[in-house]
Amino acid sequence: MQGGPGLPGVARMPRYQEPVFVLKKWDLGESDQLVSFLSSGRGKLRGIAKGAKRSKKRFGGLLSPFLLVQLECFENPSRELVRIEGCSLIHYYAPIYGDLEKLLVGCCALDFLERVLPEKGAQEDWFDLLRHFFECLGNTSTASCLLWVFFAKALCLLGLQPQFGKCIYCRRPLGRAGVFGFSVPHGGVVCGACIRRGTATHRAAWDTLLLLDRWVAVPMEEGVLAAEGTKRRVREAARILEAFLAYHVGRELRSLRVMREVQKKIGQR
Repeated sequence: MQGGPGLPGVARMPRYQEPVFVLKKWDLGESDQLVSFLSSGRGKLRGIAKGAKRSKKRFGGLLSPFLLVQLECFENPSRELVRIEGCSLIHYYAPIYGDLEKLLVGCCALDFLERVLPEKGAQEDWFDLLRHFFECLGNTSTASCLLWVFFAKALCLLGLQPQFGKCIYCRRPLGRAGVFGFSVPHGGVVCGACIRRGTATHRAAWDTLLLLDRWVAVPMEEGVLAAEGTKRRVREAARILEAFLAYHVGRELRSLRVMREVQKKIGQR
């Protein structure tokens, strides 16, 4: 064991500062918090923020979602949790906090990342995806649609990209006419000629499958524009993506259910 200056026999913990997004936090006792966060260089980590609920000087309530913050941490290789010493604000995504639908949609994205991302390891693509998602969410008027575009792109980063453009059996490109299906277990489109194999779990119109293919291929804001003017396609595409997520991720996202319940109550007013 190497000793630090003036501390013989005591190992020095690496100290670093890095921009992060808070994914989730839990209260620990009267003053501490456990924080799950995503950085570009170290991926998803969890850390203990001692006195976070009391110290305005070191934390100032900044350990919250929808903020880009500079986190100061100590990392002990022998421990799973880092020690969070303080943070400062880099950017505040104010439009998300000011809109209930955007807030619910943002919580769904954070819930998903907290559940599926492994801890540690460089995950710059995920960090960039979340940052771009927050930027788009602040500017869009169709937040719910943006969430499904986010999920479509997230599946690709997970290595679970569904096949929307060609039949998973005969490999023929989709046409405009005919009956089409989607197989959740097999991860792709089933054309009318192959649908008798019985593996299709959903029926889908060709324009819905085309929309899903666009969501994967184009930038996030263009994916939202591609869905304008047709709520039917978005609803059908969302049902397919949600079933695919639940099957391959292994669990339902509780935040999605909460979002629907709130939207239903608002719609009944």
